[in-house]
Amino acid sequence: MLFAQIIAFVLVLAVFEAYQPGPPQLSATESYLASAALAALLWLAARLAVSMHFSRLRGPRPPADPAKSGRRLVTKLHLAAIVCLLLITTLAELKVHLLGWPGMATWESLRGLAALGLYLLLLTVVYGAAYRLERAVGLGGLGRRDYINGQLRLVAPVVFPWLAVSLVQDLISHAWPAAGAWLATGLGNLVYLLCFILALSLLFPVLVKHWWGCAPLEPGRVRQVSQTVLEHTGVKVGGILSWPLMGGRLLTAGVLGLLPRLRYLLITPALAEALDNRELAAVVAHEAGHVAHRHLWFYLMFFAGLFLAAYALAEPLALLLGGLVWWLAGSAWGVGILGAQGAEGAFSILAALPLLALLVVYLRLVMGFFMRHFERQADFYSLRVMGEAAPLSAALEKIAFMSGDTRDVPSWHHFSIAQRVRALEAAQADPRRVAAQARLIRRGLGVFFLGLALVVGGGLATESLGLDASLRQATLERILVSELERNPRDARLQMQMGILLYERGQERRSLEHLRRAAALAPRDPEVLNGLAWFLATAQDPALRRPSQAVALAQKAVALAPLPHIWDTLAEAYFAAGQPQRAVAAARAALAARPDERHEYYQAQLRRFLSAAQGARP
Repeated sequence: MLFAQIIAFVLVLAVFEAYQPGPPQLSATESYLASAALAALLWLAARLAVSMHFSRLRGPRPPADPAKSGRRLVTKLHLAAIVCLLLITTLAELKVHLLGWPGMATWESLRGLAALGLYLLLLTVVYGAAYRLERAVGLGGLGRRDYINGQLRLVAPVVFPWLAVSLVQDLISHAWPAAGAWLATGLGNLVYLLCFILALSLLFPVLVKHWWGCAPLEPGRVRQVSQTVLEHTGVKVGGILSWPLMGGRLLTAGVLGLLPRLRYLLITPALAEALDNRELAAVVAHEAGHVAHRHLWFYLMFFAGLFLAAYALAEPLALLLGGLVWWLAGSAWGVGILGAQGAEGAFSILAALPLLALLVVYLRLVMGFFMRHFERQADFYSLRVMGEAAPLSAALEKIAFMSGDTRDVPSWHHFSIAQRVRALEAAQADPRRVAAQARLIRRGLGVFFLGLALVVGGGLATESLGLDASLRQATLERILVSELERNPRDARLQMQMGILLYERGQERRSLEHLRRAAALAPRDPEVLNGLAWFLATAQDPALRRPSQAVALAQKAVALAPLPHIWDTLAEAYFAAGQPQRAVAAARAALAARPDERHEYYQAQLRRFLSAAQGARP
């Protein structure tokens, strides 16, 4: 459950943060009403799906495995909640109106809390419908409200690491802008995340045990058996705790924490009551096996590897999306799609999809492989401690039966209980299987670290090539060519094509488009400014015309005295050998109060001042 919710929460955060809405078509009231209507549809659909599931169970052709069918339905309901959130964010235009709330536009943590709060609300709808399924398989004494609260308390800790990371990063960015700017870079964000996750992983168990309401087990049979096993295996913990979620009715145990004093063994009351002493000892030995084999440390490394892979693959994944846009830009219908209303928002979500695909593949396939085999290795550790497979096998069979006959239901991070029991019996009959399991994990880790090194190295090498910028320029050129075929007398399009060609070093073609733009719009200050800049700064000396650049820039300044146009006039004066006038124009550019690039304008002024001082007799 928790690992599936990690994927879900990251998906929600990534999509909500990536989506860049355009101007709203709905008023705030209409947006809120539409969002409420979509949530109501989710409620109705979930209730209907559960009712249909029970009708199938009572019908003439019930599913072959009712437990597996029920689990699949719960998974589908969770996916429906995510889809509903996506529709609320986009079609109902909720995000664009939320951005108008105080602090939403500048605090990522607030935006994330809004997304997660909405998702938890939709999960409440799903849990309300799924309650009938859970009640039918062993939670009959638990009321609907207690069940929903228990589910929310169970999954909420997934949010804690993100909330801490994002809130501290927001505070740093607002209190120390320079540090915030570095943290916003790919490398800065990676370093910050790795350091923070390491620190948080040490303190997370302490926070979670209080959130879940865990309390030290009272002296008695369960505590005595647990202590005996831990002492026998040499595993140290900071506490043996009762885990009371769902009214204590869950049948599970777990171990949290990397360091002995901050490590806790959790046992639910229902599990403790269901198992006899040897079965309980086998389960505790299984949890001790995770510690003995350092599985928790490997999980930390896997999450660090995910961050490294995401950082290294950001450029290649962006190239994939850029390639799609480049392909669309090559046809009239593709350009129509790119320019359609809402296209910016759709493509902003599309930009997050490669990263989300990486996340799902990494967690489900890579971490899923290790999680399943770590569980098997912990099972074999219990086999070694207990001397036989029977105690743990019996405990697993009881858990499957009391959980609604889930014996043959696997998950992406656990083998099914039937598979686990068969593996235990086979390992007891042939102890070489235990060593073979250890070799499989070692080889898997070797492949993982080698693959991670190749992915990181390849991603960083791709980034160093600068292909993304070249692809963006090629895409823009295709769009402009297509638009110019339809509107050849559009001066701004001609100007944009000229500027693009200038940036790509194709100066003669650039000059043709810029002169054509000036002929079409002789009083457009931006068009005049573009041609003036070219004539003042062309790399080919044969194409420079400083005196013409001065005249064009003077005309543009007279029409629109904006900072960047004053800067062009300063550059034209400088090219014409008039540094004193360049200084005056550069000061005028700063006096016009540019909204951005202050350092650039300051550097320009220093450059012209230096030239003016050198020109004095």
